[in-house]
Amino acid sequence: MSEASFQLTKLLPLFLYPLGFSITLSLLALVLLWRGKRSSALAILGIAVVTLWVCSTPRFSNWIAGTLEQQFPPLPVASMPKADAIVLLGGMTRGVVPGTGVADLSGSVDRLLHAAALYKAGKAPILLLTGGNAPGFEPEAVSMKKILLDLGIPDEAMVLEEASRNTWQNAEYSADILHMHAANTILLVTSAYHMRRASFEFARLGFRIVPAATDYQLVETPATLLDWLPDASALAGSTRAIREYMGMFVGFVFRA
Repeated sequence: MSEASFQLTKLLPLFLYPLGFSITLSLLALVLLWRGKRSSALAILGIAVVTLWVCSTPRFSNWIAGTLEQQFPPLPVASMPKADAIVLLGGMTRGVVPGTGVADLSGSVDRLLHAAALYKAGKAPILLLTGGNAPGFEPEAVSMKKILLDLGIPDEAMVLEEASRNTWQNAEYSADILHMHAANTILLVTSAYHMRRASFEFARLGFRIVPAATDYQLVETPATLLDWLPDASALAGSTRAIREYMGMFVGFVFRA
């Protein structure tokens, strides 16, 4: 896949996420208003506002995150079974801090810590790090390895897949590496909301998946009136969950 094609696959869904969808509807409403179709314009604008409001509320964000995470409850490391390999999916670095050469970590850093804990607990002999980057930038697998070395994971225990840019590629490009190490049963480490899609991609290639979910978005908090008011972080959470459902739909339609 060329860089232009990859960027196109990232761009098109933006118009289906809550913010992009609402902006698109608002622009359509302006066009209809300019053409004198006031009632239609107001109706479409109302849909845009309601969509954005609902998706921006913590109540909705928590609900939709829960629909993804409830299948994968948190489990203590000690209770996890042993496997042939631990597979850690990228998605927890935002890029390199200018002038430092050090990767900046996102909120999904729990994945990194969880994989390290599983290895230290002796759950698998190898740790496969999968994640690439745009041309000219350090692959995420390399960034993850640097951090894991600091956390005490031995160099010889880590195997890198440095070309993948999405979940489908994570699975496809990791498959040959796993087969080389005779790894059929894998502890799959990713965020709980992402686990269903990631498990599907690896399972369709014949691997036995043991979900090792982490980075839970749904947490217990007191219910307040603020749960029904717009919040930027809630909108981000809703968008993340909707993106997962879109990814699952595409995966099922084109790769099932």
